Amino acid sequence: MERTLVALWFADIGGYSAHAAEDESGALRRVQVLQELASETVPQFRGRIVKFVGDAVLAQFPSAELAVRAAITLSNGYIQRSEAIGRIEHLRIGVHLADVAVAADGDLYGDGVNTAARIQEAAEPGQVVISQDVWRQLRRRREFRFEHLGDRSLKGIGSMNLYVATMESVATSVSKPREMDNLRSQAQMTAIRSLAVLPFADLSAERDQEHFGDGVAEEILNALAKIGDLRVPARTSCFAFRGLSLDARDIGRRLGVEALLEGSVRKAGQRLRITVQLIDSRNGYQLWSERFDREVADIFAIQDEIASSVVTALGLSVDQREKRHLVKTSTADVEAYEFYLRGRKLFQKWTRENIILAREMFERAVALDQNFAAAWAGLATAHVHLHGCDSEAHLEKAREASTRALRLDPQSAEAHVAAAQGLSMEQRYADAAAEFERALELDPTLFDAHYYYARSCFKSGDLEKSLSLFRQAQSVRPDDYQAVYLEALVLMQLRGWNESREAYQRALEAGRKHLDLQPDDARAYVLGAGAFARLGETEHAKEWAERAMSLAPDDDAILYNAGCALAVVGEEERALDALQRAIRAGLAGGDWIPQDPDWERLRGHQRFQTLLQQLRSS
Repeated sequence: MERTLVALWFADIGGYSAHAAEDESGALRRVQVLQELASETVPQFRGRIVKFVGDAVLAQFPSAELAVRAAITLSNGYIQRSEAIGRIEHLRIGVHLADVAVAADGDLYGDGVNTAARIQEAAEPGQVVISQDVWRQLRRRREFRFEHLGDRSLKGIGSMNLYVATMESVATSVSKPREMDNLRSQAQMTAIRSLAVLPFADLSAERDQEHFGDGVAEEILNALAKIGDLRVPARTSCFAFRGLSLDARDIGRRLGVEALLEGSVRKAGQRLRITVQLIDSRNGYQLWSERFDREVADIFAIQDEIASSVVTALGLSVDQREKRHLVKTSTADVEAYEFYLRGRKLFQKWTRENIILAREMFERAVALDQNFAAAWAGLATAHVHLHGCDSEAHLEKAREASTRALRLDPQSAEAHVAAAQGLSMEQRYADAAAEFERALELDPTLFDAHYYYARSCFKSGDLEKSLSLFRQAQSVRPDDYQAVYLEALVLMQLRGWNESREAYQRALEAGRKHLDLQPDDARAYVLGAGAFARLGETEHAKEWAERAMSLAPDDDAILYNAGCALAVVGEEERALDALQRAIRAGLAGGDWIPQDPDWERLRGHQRFQTLLQQLRSS
């Protein structure tokens, strides 16, 4: 390894371990702030970040002067950044000058690195402490001030003279509390009408509670989405930021929202700690935070309290209808609720295998609590989506489960949608419409009610109603890419190419935005392939169709839609191959295909007719 003489420093957050025990989410946010600020500051002084280690950062510089200037700038900047998100915090920084070995990946090794780490440990929060070697380089510089700490014993290193370094030219004071209060007040007074709920971090010891954290966040998201004055992006968009170390302002820009709700969950036995904070993503200020230490059995009360607190913090008014739709208790059995959450997380992966597993979770939930309406509704929906994949009577079981859900909770919009989907699959379109209408009456903000009702109307041939419902679905969830694509499909049938062209372009734009966040989503690729096909971009259409089928080679819906795109661009045999594979995988769309304009040029093809007859008789 190459050896070189460098100035280097370690910086960490003073008292981080104690803060993490008290406020996990806040502590993680402060680490993020340190990393962001270090990434901004170090290059300004011709330095290089070597690595981040937990709440610490190691950086190297070409001179002692640049290293100390960067350290003092970072220290003062962190005070102000930390106060802006809720509480003043201080860094401890140790600076040293040493001969080190540089590995191929840029990491640094040697006693000099260890010495810098031990000097940092000797610093008090807020101090930049330097070794005597660094002091000798800077002692005659007028802009620096030094306080001699004397001879200190450093673990594993020995005794060393240390100094605290400050600079007259760098402001050492931070904004006055009153000024910060004014800034926060201004942030809150500026109307916030859009909010993203990010996935809650799992801080449990075994890191096995991601489904629980997701469930908590999603319940809150669903509750807030029902508030008329608030726009909340869909779960798929919000949860795409899981595990990414991005600034709140960057996430806000990418999601097009003015505020973020983030949090963490720590579950140990029957004890639960949930920490949440509301952040103004326009400037990074924290607007509200809270920690809940409760029993797991209190989970519904906690979720409702969080949702209500957010509404209050944003200054939103909530009418009586909306109040009824905030988080409500669905079961008294916590174990049943956990199985329900596991099932919901599995279902959202949208593969046949995961829907089968989700069904098992819902079955275990209702076995523990026969009165758990939401779990019965989930079970009904799982059976609907499994229809056609085997010889099991899924539609009959879906009907039984949805009937049970509605008997337990007639006001459940989700249960009415589950019932309607089963009826639509049975081609009982009038009965399905009645259930969909009831769902929309109970919850006009429920995307699935608009979306699946629109699909049902398309299958039944009521294209004008289908078009209206797909557009309503987009108004409920503007970031969705599926409804706009199907709007274009309906427009093609109703009004021809000129009317549908713009919708296909919007569908492609929405799909690309979705893929930026979910790059392995086969459905986004396959619907995008259809849009490319209609827009005449043949090579892109074929490329995206193949990409979709490679991501989900056994998914009947993916294979079917890939066949649609290939049919439009004239790849007839490949299209029919995809349709045949879809039927073998369990496709149950005999009432959809006759309405689908993508197959227009193949209507008279003998193989197509044979496959269609096979589908109808299955």
